[in-house]
Amino acid sequence: MLAKNPILLRSDLFDRLDEATIEELTAAAQFRTFTADEQIIAEGQRASFVYCVTSGFVRLSKAETMGREADISICEPGDTFGEYLLSGGGSYAYSAWSADGAEVALFELAELRALAEQHPVMHRNVMRIMVRHMLGAMDCIAGDRLHTGAQRVANYLMSRCPASASPVTFRLPYRKRILAGKLGLAPEALSRAFAALVPSGVEVRGKTILVDNVDLLRKAC
Repeated sequence: MLAKNPILLRSDLFDRLDEATIEELTAAAQFRTFTADEQIIAEGQRASFVYCVTSGFVRLSKAETMGREADISICEPGDTFGEYLLSGGGSYAYSAWSADGAEVALFELAELRALAEQHPVMHRNVMRIMVRHMLGAMDCIAGDRLHTGAQRVANYLMSRCPASASPVTFRLPYRKRILAGKLGLAPEALSRAFAALVPSGVEVRGKTILVDNVDLLRKAC
């Protein structure tokens, strides 16, 4: 089973657990496939499972008091969500949705908590994951305050460009609506940002991005 799910072996939640233990976990896990935009968990829902993305992408969203939701993170293969519940709590703090289709592994929360008592390293792993999320949130807040929409998009595109290559062509890993949420932009704001980057040599063809001059794009960041 583990050979068919190498993503689980690389997950930070299971770091430094021996393979036999991970094999046991994998054997007990449930695997579910979700279609594009299908809800996986709802914010405030009673928690029963911790999840690990095995393929595709999962977006996490959180609602404010008026009921509007904002995307707060995109989970990639190997990422977990709900892992903070190992340290306590009984409900999910955010909603999770399949982005363009995803497969996830479901681990019984009660069983993981019992395993964490046997293997304290799992609590350390949860702390590391939570610290990474916190630092990522701080970077996001700083970016929102310091950068325009066009600058956020330019910085994202630069992260996809090899340092030594120009011109560059690549495909977005998910729909532009998902990218907009990742960057904290409304879909129409993302479109305006792409339009603003045309003078910097950026051309958008569906999910394909063409960057004519990486140095010119860097100046737009």
